[in-house]
Amino acid sequence: VVSQHRFDDSSLFISRAIADGKLGKILEADAYVKWYRTPEYYARPIKGSWAVEGGGALINQAIHQVDILLWLIGPVREVFALWQLGGMHKIESEDVVSVLLRYQSGAQGVIQASTAFWPGYTERVEIHGTKGTAILAGDKLAAWDVRDYEGEPPPLAKEVLSGSADPMAIPLAPFERQFRDFGEAIRTGRKPAVSGEEGYRALELVLAAYRSCREGSKVTLNG
Repeated sequence: VVSQHRFDDSSLFISRAIADGKLGKILEADAYVKWYRTPEYYARPIKGSWAVEGGGALINQAIHQVDILLWLIGPVREVFALWQLGGMHKIESEDVVSVLLRYQSGAQGVIQASTAFWPGYTERVEIHGTKGTAILAGDKLAAWDVRDYEGEPPPLAKEVLSGSADPMAIPLAPFERQFRDFGEAIRTGRKPAVSGEEGYRALELVLAAYRSCREGSKVTLNG
């Protein structure tokens, strides 16, 4: 799992704000990755396969938003999920999936992921607390609606970069930041900003969602 969004200026701002209690008690934290991929994208047999890619829209496209939710809000206790296998595309895995979350903190949330929604829409992470709301769109802070806010200026942006319709449109700067951090960690012998264990947490949630889809029941995570 590449955790590039942890290195976005907007995500770092929200992380500090949550830690300082600026949003109050977190009630809900959601992620929406309603993208579109062409039939040509899935023309290679490995794309959307269980054996090679491990699944579809959730594990491939939305896992970066899964990682952000876990980083900002904390571990998830329970999941219940529904999917459509090859709802639009000729693939064996899901191209539409909805996941209901209950965090260990008591907050709840939703993850919706797809590669079937033409023309593709900018991915969002929405965090709602007792003091207000923060919304990430793509790699930017799109909304910061917080009552009586005092603190560092929120890095609100109007222009957003997203891979919602074109994988080549995904911004590369956050990837570079993570790669540089990892290289520096190797050089100096320190721990990287994002460990392998952190990547496993995101994978664990995705696999729990897949299990819920297959079994038609709620799944409790061990963490």
